[in-house]
Amino acid sequence: MSKADIEKIKDFGKKLESSGADYSEVTLRDIFTQAGLNSDLTERAIKDYQRYRESELSSLSILSGNDIRQIGAEALADKVRNLRSGREIVAEILRDYLRYLNYKKQIAETYQESKDWGVVFSTSVFSDVNEAQESFIDYVEETYQTKVKDGKHLQKLIGITHLDSWDSKAGKYITPDTEEEAKENAIRELEETVINSRYSKYFRALEKALQEGAKYKDLLQIKPQDYGLPKTWSGCLGSDQYSSILWALSFEFLIDEPASLMLLPDLRSIAQEVEAPYSVLMDCYNLTNKGKKYGATGD
Repeated sequence: MSKADIEKIKDFGKKLESSGADYSEVTLRDIFTQAGLNSDLTERAIKDYQRYRESELSSLSILSGNDIRQIGAEALADKVRNLRSGREIVAEILRDYLRYLNYKKQIAETYQESKDWGVVFSTSVFSDVNEAQESFIDYVEETYQTKVKDGKHLQKLIGITHLDSWDSKAGKYITPDTEEEAKENAIRELEETVINSRYSKYFRALEKALQEGAKYKDLLQIKPQDYGLPKTWSGCLGSDQYSSILWALSFEFLIDEPASLMLLPDLRSIAQEVEAPYSVLMDCYNLTNKGKKYGATGD
């Protein structure tokens, strides 16, 4: 992203702020209208986006599985590609929401066709895609009208008791040698899915707060435990509150982007902007730019 692009986004944001408009919601309404959704479904989609954006934990999805299946997958997929190619300036959260809807649509259709959660989990829930795991948990909760408490509760709801093992060398799932191993795989992967889904909501809350001008002290008030996460976890970008905040800062200020520090304020200026100790920004740089020492290229 060039310095001109960055300034363009900042200027656009200032215009939106002064006008009181929510560009993401305006864009989403336009997307769904172009996709042929009726006004009632479009408005429900807007409300569901608001739920997603706010990382709400207490409420269930507003769009049902039937609603999701009415949304044209190709129309949304094309729009996501267009947004990601830079032809329109939109919030990253909106792009993520459109991806989330696409995954949820695939999950809903697979379940309606198979009526088998095992088939859904093995074909439509990708372990390295947070939007897919979050959409899976949300769809399960919408289906059973209850909030998933943990991996064991999820297992009780969907009945997955055995799962194959992933062979990284072969690049495929293989049947475990013992039934006990298959059972262990199931509860471990279901628990990981719950954690990843909750982390997705927690990290989005951090990103949204930064986009709205939050300071470092404000980020510290966004507790992982409020999103059902333990003090530490594994399998996600961050493994605790501090590392998650560092990654959120990195994404917001493009600290992990190649040559970004030549286009953006230096780390000390960023530290002053978010009112964080300079050491926090140093930790941020070192975490997200492993193998490159800050200052080695004139940063």
